[in-house]
Amino acid sequence: MSEVFKEEVELETKTSLKNVFIWSLYDLANTVYSMVIVSLIINQYVLIIGQRVNGFTYAKSEFIFATVVMVMQIIIAIGMPIAGALSDYAGKRKPFVIVLTGIILIFASLLGIFQSLWLVLLFYVIANMAYQWSLAFYDSMLPFIAAPRHAGKVGGFGVAFGYLGTIIGIAAMLVLSSIWGSPRSNPDDGWVKFGYLDEWWTYVIAMGIFLIFALPFFFVKERKKKGETPPMKQVVKGSFKQLGTTFRDIRQHREMFKFIIGYFLIVEVANVVIIKMILIVTDGMGMDYSFANYFIIIATISAVLFTYPVGIFADKKGAKATFVMVCGFWIIALVISIIASIAWSPIAVPEMLGGAEGNGWSFPFIMVLLMGILAGPALGGTWVAQRYMVIELAPKEKFGEYMGFSKLSGKVSASIGPIIWAAIIALSDPNGANWDMNVTYALAVGVIGLIMLAGLVVILFVKPTKSILKEDGMVATN
Repeated sequence: MSEVFKEEVELETKTSLKNVFIWSLYDLANTVYSMVIVSLIINQYVLIIGQRVNGFTYAKSEFIFATVVMVMQIIIAIGMPIAGALSDYAGKRKPFVIVLTGIILIFASLLGIFQSLWLVLLFYVIANMAYQWSLAFYDSMLPFIAAPRHAGKVGGFGVAFGYLGTIIGIAAMLVLSSIWGSPRSNPDDGWVKFGYLDEWWTYVIAMGIFLIFALPFFFVKERKKKGETPPMKQVVKGSFKQLGTTFRDIRQHREMFKFIIGYFLIVEVANVVIIKMILIVTDGMGMDYSFANYFIIIATISAVLFTYPVGIFADKKGAKATFVMVCGFWIIALVISIIASIAWSPIAVPEMLGGAEGNGWSFPFIMVLLMGILAGPALGGTWVAQRYMVIELAPKEKFGEYMGFSKLSGKVSASIGPIIWAAIIALSDPNGANWDMNVTYALAVGVIGLIMLAGLVVILFVKPTKSILKEDGMVATN
C-alpha cells in the first residue's frame, strides 16, 4: 500500500463521552435483534414449524436449521474481509451501518407473516447477513470514534451498555408471551406449540425497539480519511485490490494468523451459546420456559455490570490475559451446565420465579444462577478481547481489514458450531430410545468446551505487536 494512503488515515485523538454514548446506543439497538431474533426466537421457531407444519422430527428440524446456518455463516465469513476493506478504502463506516440496518429491520419484520419453513429461513438469512456485516463496519469504527488508548474501556462500555438491549428485548417478549402464550419445542414436554412466535406483531415490536435506539447513530462523529471519498465503483474496485494484497500479506503476519486460528476455536462456544441458550436451559436442563427468560436477564445484568471491568482489565493487562480470564469464566459455566443436565435435570424453579408451589431455592438451582452470572461477562468479554487483540495486532491503515479477518474467523466458526451440535443430537436420537435429551445436551456442551480450550492454547502463543497503540503514543517504541 502506498505511503499516500497511509498518510491519509487518521485515528481519533480524543475520547468524547457524548460520542461514545451515541455509538454505544447502536450496540444496545442491535442487541435487541441479536437477543430477540437470534437467541430467543429463530432456532425454536424453526423447530416448531418443522414439527408442526412439515411433520419433521426434532432432530431433523434441528439439522435443517444447522445446515442453513452453516451455509449462511460461510457467506457471511466471505463478506467480512470485503466489508473491512470497504471501510478502510472508503475511509468511513457509518453509511454502511445505516444501509445494512434498514435491511435488518425489513426482513426481520417479515418473519412472522408466513409459517413456511423455507420463507422463514430465507428472511432470517437475509436479515442476519445484514446484521453480521453491519457489525464489521460498526466494530471498525472504534479507533475512529475514540482514542485507541481507551479502546478497552470504550469497547467494554459499548458491549456492557449494549446488553441493556437484552433486558429490553426480553421484557417485551415476556409481555407478549403473557398475551399469546409461551412456545414449546420439545415433544417430550407435551404438545409442540408456537405461542407468541407466530404473531407478526412480535417481530414488528422487536424491530420497532431496534429502530428507536438506532436513530441516534445518525449523529455519531467518526474520524474519516482525508480527502474526498472516491465514487462507489472505485471504492469497491480498490477494496478488492487492497483485499488481495492483504490476503498475501497476512500469511506473513504470523501473530495475526495465529490469532485468527485461536479465535476461530474460542468463539465457537460464544456462537453456540447465543443460538442455543434458551434450549440449553429448557430442553437440556429441563427448566420452565418462563425461567429461561429470567436466566437470560440474570446473565445480561451480569454482563452489564462486569463487561466494562473486563475492558479496563484489557487496557491494563492486554488482550491475551483477557482471553485467559474470559475462558476461565466459560469453563466454570460450561461445567455447571454439564452437571446440571446430567445429574440435576429437571431442575425445579422457585415459586416466586414461576415454578410449582412449594419449590424452594435448591442447590442445583443456585448453581444454575451462578452459571448465568458467569455467562454474562464470558460472552461480553469474548467480544472485548477480540476487539482489543485486533488493535494490538493491526496497522492503523488496515484496521478494518484485520477486524474483518478476525470476524471471518468467527463466522466460519459459527457455521461449524451448529452443525457439530446438530450432529451430536442426530446421532444420539433424542426422540428415540438411545439417550435422554439432557445427556445429549451435556455431551454437546462438553464438545464445544473442549474446542474452546484448544483455541485458548493457540492464543497463548500470540505475541501482540501493539501497532495502533504505538501510533496513539500509549506504547513506547524503540
